[in-house]
Amino acid sequence: MKSAGLLGPYRLSVDVIDRTVTGNSPGGFALGYVDANGRFCLSRVGRADSNLAGGLRAFIGTDLMFKFRLFDTAEQAFLKECELFHAFNPPNNRSHPARTPGTRWTCPHCVTFARTW
Repeated sequence: MKSAGLLGPYRLSVDVIDRTVTGNSPGGFALGYVDANGRFCLSRVGRADSNLAGGLRAFIGTDLMFKFRLFDTAEQAFLKECELFHAFNPPNNRSHPARTPGTRWTCPHCVTFARTW
């Protein structure tokens, strides 16, 4: 697998999330599992515009493992999610990452949110 620039993998559970994802920051993540050869197999990417730990808790039970990275801003988390989406084409993401309502963020990898001004 290409490098995702994320920390982990970690087990997707409340205790591990609480221990590893500290603070109340925006962040990007990848969910998946580790195969028999020790490789992380990515199944979904996502982000939280604030409180990544809370965002990850919502996915407990859907996958076994997670990787993550915290950011200073929600826009940085959006850009990471777009990067991961385009680089890995995760099977459990059916559509391009959405931008936060009220923002004019654009994806640097496609024209999904092309600037019109």
